[in-house]
Amino acid sequence: MKRATRTYRSEAEWQQLIQQQSSSGLSVRAFCKQRRIGDQSFYAWRNRLAKRKEPAAALNLLDITDLMTPDNVGQWHIELDLGSGIKLNLSQR
Repeated sequence: MKRATRTYRSEAEWQQLIQQQSSSGLSVRAFCKQRRIGDQSFYAWRNRLAKRKEPAAALNLLDITDLMTPDNVGQWHIELDLGSGIKLNLSQR
């Protein structure tokens, strides 16, 4: 009996395969069979990569529609601190 050869894939290749499966409309089993990928390896990599993703930062939203009233037109200045020393300044004076 001929032994199956192993294909070694990089993390980026697994990420691409996971995205392809997700958008393919195929089940994991069908996708893996079509691509000759072990479904256990697929699940293991999908879980591994999901754990590495950083949790989404909580959104703190601010309603600035009051700044656009006729009384305030031409008077507003908004500064957004995006972190890492990056700031976005919006001015109207």
